[in-house]
Amino acid sequence: MHLMQLHDALPAGMEVYRLDFDLTRDDRDAWSVLSRVEHERACRFARRADRVRFAAARAATRRLLARRMGCGPCDVPLSPGVHGKPFVDAAGDMPLFNVSHSGGHALIVLADGREVSEVGIDIEQCRDDVDAEALFELAFTAQEAREVRDAGEAGGTGDRMQALYLRWVGKEALLKAVGVGVPEHLLCVGIHPLAGGGLSIASTVPGWSAFTAIALPAPCGYAAALAWRARTPA
Repeated sequence: MHLMQLHDALPAGMEVYRLDFDLTRDDRDAWSVLSRVEHERACRFARRADRVRFAAARAATRRLLARRMGCGPCDVPLSPGVHGKPFVDAAGDMPLFNVSHSGGHALIVLADGREVSEVGIDIEQCRDDVDAEALFELAFTAQEAREVRDAGEAGGTGDRMQALYLRWVGKEALLKAVGVGVPEHLLCVGIHPLAGGGLSIASTVPGWSAFTAIALPAPCGYAAALAWRARTPA
């Protein structure tokens, strides 16, 4: 696991870590810091790769939070929130976090709750066999679909898929930050790339356009994004 070097514009106290999985084996050290509920959840995955991803990402998250909180990884009090988004269930200024994993990689973001009120992150492995036209109907605004098609006409299939996935991870990062169900809100959000890696947010939901979103560096064949809402100074 390593700390990613990102924009100076990130809020104070925000860090993003990348975790690379070895999907061929279970990591006993990771399992040792899981709670009983987390252990049971991991055991319910039928595929080894899914068990590895969940256990390794949750253990890494616990260790990062423990470092900030000054406690042991097993002592970090995690609870599921609305729509299953976990949070640190303790009084005081607790760190915020979010996790995403896909394929052989995971991203974990930690944030200072005094600086931001919500944070979300997403990484996706890009597949060439995605039916883009079907996705346009289900998950993309008319402007997004037009921009993705234009990218394909200008640069070919590769550019088209890159444009599609960049908007997809931007949507997911934002909706995970808000803490709502992703599928039913995809059409409420339009993501539009800006120069320098920023992502412009257009939303039919009041307040969601106040979030900040950026594209993140990702391994070859992946796309990733980060979204957060800064706290208003008192």
